[in-house]
Amino acid sequence: MFNRITLRSKLIIPTIAITIILFLLGAILIYTKYNERQCLVHQNEKIIVSAKISELVHSIQKERGLSSGYAITYRGAFKKELYLQRDITDQKIKDFKIIIKNINDDEFKIIINDAFLKIDKINSIRELVNNHKINSIEIIKKYTQINNALNDVLIYIIKQSNIPKITQNLISYSYMITLKEFTGIERALGISLLSQLRDGQGMYFEYLKSKALEKENEKMFLKYASKNIKDYYNSKQKKSIDEDIEKIRDIIAKKIQKVKVVNPNHWFYVMTKKINTYQSTIKYIKDDTKKIIKDELFFTSTIYYAVIFLTIISLLTLLLMIIAFLRLAKDEQRLRMVMDKYIISSVTNTKGRITEVSEAFCKISGYKKHELIGKKHNIVRHPDMRAEVFKDLWDTISSGKSWSGKVKNLKKDGSAYWVYSNIEPLYDKNGNIDSYISIRLDITQSEELMEKIKEEEEKNRLTQQMMQQQSRLAQMGEMLSMIAHQWRQPLSAISASASGIYLKARRDRLKNETAIELANKIIEFSKHLSSTIDDFRDFFKTNKIKTKTDFNKILNSVLDIISVSLEQKSIKLNININSLQEFETFENEVKQVLLNLIKNAEDALVENQIENGQIDIHIDNNILTVSDNAGGIPEDIIDKIFDPYFSTKTQKDGTGLGLYMSKTIIQEHCNGNLTVKNDRNGAKFTITLGENNDS
Repeated sequence: MFNRITLRSKLIIPTIAITIILFLLGAILIYTKYNERQCLVHQNEKIIVSAKISELVHSIQKERGLSSGYAITYRGAFKKELYLQRDITDQKIKDFKIIIKNINDDEFKIIINDAFLKIDKINSIRELVNNHKINSIEIIKKYTQINNALNDVLIYIIKQSNIPKITQNLISYSYMITLKEFTGIERALGISLLSQLRDGQGMYFEYLKSKALEKENEKMFLKYASKNIKDYYNSKQKKSIDEDIEKIRDIIAKKIQKVKVVNPNHWFYVMTKKINTYQSTIKYIKDDTKKIIKDELFFTSTIYYAVIFLTIISLLTLLLMIIAFLRLAKDEQRLRMVMDKYIISSVTNTKGRITEVSEAFCKISGYKKHELIGKKHNIVRHPDMRAEVFKDLWDTISSGKSWSGKVKNLKKDGSAYWVYSNIEPLYDKNGNIDSYISIRLDITQSEELMEKIKEEEEKNRLTQQMMQQQSRLAQMGEMLSMIAHQWRQPLSAISASASGIYLKARRDRLKNETAIELANKIIEFSKHLSSTIDDFRDFFKTNKIKTKTDFNKILNSVLDIISVSLEQKSIKLNININSLQEFETFENEVKQVLLNLIKNAEDALVENQIENGQIDIHIDNNILTVSDNAGGIPEDIIDKIFDPYFSTKTQKDGTGLGLYMSKTIIQEHCNGNLTVKNDRNGAKFTITLGENNDS
């Protein structure tokens, strides 16, 4: 009982400690991810606010330019559009005030309130413009103060970002807003300069300043903008607008020198187009930023809920672990008994003497425990095991590494058994090896099965060789028959020539010229016979080295043997070579296959008594087909013709090995493919060799 309590205490205390640690880590992660999530939510709200600010700034900039034009000489040209623009600005201000109500950020509200104070002055500015009590410079200054206050709000939003991609977008957003602001100022000052009757040197200085700040802000925008934002910005720039602006800028510069002026309305509309491209870019940045925030929010929310889920799961898991550990403690003794009964294990000291052994080890070896304890482990060593294996085993485990391998052991009764053994060193408290433990798996049945498989493979190999030899002998017989046909004519000619020499010599009428002529004929016919023998010998020469060849070369060699037989049987041979491709293969083996296919076609034509029999051979690169007009192979047996000992011939001389060995040669030896199908007139065999079939 005491031991049980101690064991449970040892299990419960670390488990509770781990539970508390995991719970705290989970709580920290939940808190962190919750804050990140809330920050992103607030950031998204402020991005929406920034969009409204951008729209308001854009509207105020346009009103500023129209007010500047209205306040000077060409006031009539701007009046109608100015009043329309004021209505638009008022609506933007209303929208801005509505959306601000939902923001709960005290510091943000302070900055917003400052912007509102500036915005509330817009009506007084408009009254001064209407009454012509304010000049163009003052108009620009007062409207710019409102926009600066709104830009301060944007800067505050940028400072709140702590995500690099969002911060980068917001910085480029800020520079684009500023760029647009200075472009708006340039637009307003340009209207004034083009409308002024006097030189306006001070105003021109402000105009140059705003133009320089435009370029600086554009440079900074391009520096911080992401690639996709830059690409969008560049796509919106129109060369024609820029060229028009530069022309008018030159005129503004020359206006100081009393050069003819340009209509301010044209300047206003050209610059407005430019500013609209900036506004479009600002909207693109806003949309891109909202997308980034949305993606980050989705990712953070996923992590947030995943952490909550995992924390709950970990708590439940740890509670289940406590229960499981307690059950394991209760079942420990029973498990030891099971392991002892079924696991083949032993422990030896550093000298190799057995100190512990399982019941399963005793059962498989046939020894009792007392017969094994204290004995060296080589008591079960089988003499078939080489000494090098055990030397490697001891060198490995004595160096502190584990050893695994198959071992053949000897039972007490002298019979053998196989085990897969894994041996690990065990260490004392000082880190020194004091013993070795071996866990074994009985693999006797699998090893015996492997031996049987090897025996069967050897039998199959011998059977395959025998079948191939039978096929070669059958084919050799057929070839000898064909060679006999080819020899008849030369032998008859030789016999006739020799008889002529003999008769003329006996009658003493043999002239030297006649003897030489007849002797030359005999020599020529002898060469033909010798060539036929060489063809026969080369055809069956065993050559296991792949050589480069093509189907035309192989076909010509086969036709040297079978063409006479085909002619005698009045079988027409049609050869069509579309194109040739060289490949590496066992040339003589392919010749045997091709000869077998042509001979089968010949036999089928003869057996079926086909008039006007013909064999078609078609070569296309590395594909050769042999087809005939013998009527084809019956559909119920066409799938069996490549089986060993299956013959389609009705005659008794068919071995049923020709097509089987042909299939084996092409597909297994030559890495090719041999197929058959019936076409319109008969059977069609296809051989495919070469790179398309390389294994």
